[in-house]
Amino acid sequence: MVAEKNIIVAFEFGSSAIRGIVGKKEADGSIHILAIEQEKISDSIRRGTVYNINKTTSAISRIKERLNESLGIYITRAYVGIAGQSLHTTSNKVCRTFDNKVKVTQEMIDELMDENSRLQYSDRQILDVEPQEYHLGIDTTTDPIGIQADRIEGHYMNIVARTVLQENIRYCMHEVGIDIVELLITPLELAKALLPDTEKRSGCALVDIGAETTTVAIFTKNILRHLVTIPLGGKNVTNDLAKLKNLEIEEAESLKIKYGTALLAQDKENNTRQLSISNDRTISEEEIQIITSARYAEIVANVCNQISKGQWENDLLSGITLTGGAANANGLTEAFMNMKNFSDNKIKIAKQLLTTLQSASSVNSGEKGFNSAIALLMSATENCIGTAPIFEEEVVETPAVAEEPVVEETEQEEEEEKPKKKNSLFGRFGGFLKKMVEEDE
Repeated sequence: MVAEKNIIVAFEFGSSAIRGIVGKKEADGSIHILAIEQEKISDSIRRGTVYNINKTTSAISRIKERLNESLGIYITRAYVGIAGQSLHTTSNKVCRTFDNKVKVTQEMIDELMDENSRLQYSDRQILDVEPQEYHLGIDTTTDPIGIQADRIEGHYMNIVARTVLQENIRYCMHEVGIDIVELLITPLELAKALLPDTEKRSGCALVDIGAETTTVAIFTKNILRHLVTIPLGGKNVTNDLAKLKNLEIEEAESLKIKYGTALLAQDKENNTRQLSISNDRTISEEEIQIITSARYAEIVANVCNQISKGQWENDLLSGITLTGGAANANGLTEAFMNMKNFSDNKIKIAKQLLTTLQSASSVNSGEKGFNSAIALLMSATENCIGTAPIFEEEVVETPAVAEEPVVEETEQEEEEEKPKKKNSLFGRFGGFLKKMVEEDE
């Protein structure tokens, strides 16, 4: 049984699976991963948002049960990642003007931040705020404290999402008896785990390509500049193949992984091979690649458009880092480099975090797609294990029959115990007749 201290737990709600991960914080701050469990989902979560409450709750419950049994623990709390299609950034600015030049204080900065955080959005809520810069007259700085100015303007990047996104997650976790220690923004935690500060300072983009969504996070000067979730992912490629060739999803997924590509090869001589598929049919590799490359091209174009419209392409000196379950598609890095204005950017696949952390032998370090769950775990600090409740059966004891003491009875007691004659109506009437007879004599 695992010692019930320094055990941390995180849950990730992805478009293709819900994952639970347990680790142990070592004295030196490192993490030893103890177990990872996941439940594949098809109609419980849509584009990162909980859709079916009952099925999602059941999936979380099964993950919790398996983790408890395999490790001999009892999970009572967890860190939970929040992501999904509605997650994005929106800019805002707050100004203060003074009669004379004053020295900017921390209290002033806090007041600007508080006013920004009170901003109301229709059907959306602010999950976090990333300060950008502060404008003091003609000067711009990220650290205005101590500078004199008669006007200060704070620029903020608010990370917002639909209110229901957080509400549904909280409800499901509560239903399985798990308290949420903290809701973490998954893309930011992923960037923290995968991107060195040097890359975020020089400029880079993290592109997380999942099953139904692709999230783009752009950093320059070590500050988040833009975050957006595109409603396209690897599942769209699979669905295209299944629909156009009348295939089951499982068969289409297998063909996509084995023969699909994100960039159609110029040399088609090797693509004419015919492959056997269901119902005694065949399909050529070229057909598969034409279908898959078309959808991947759309995903790549949308990502590049998000970078271009903010004019960040020239600021990404550290290039683009790809991660997520669909990021390993054949030809994907080349597809990005073929896009206009991106040929000079460095395009790379992110490392697998399981290979860089200690993990138990039961955890398969070759598994892909766990980076987000591990990133959440790396930000966890508080113990998440408690004591399992003990349910004792209620035992109803039969009351003991007390033995009557043996008492020697006396003659007086025997007399007292003799039942007295009841003065019944018949007795009274008989006495009255006897008296009348005696008087007649």
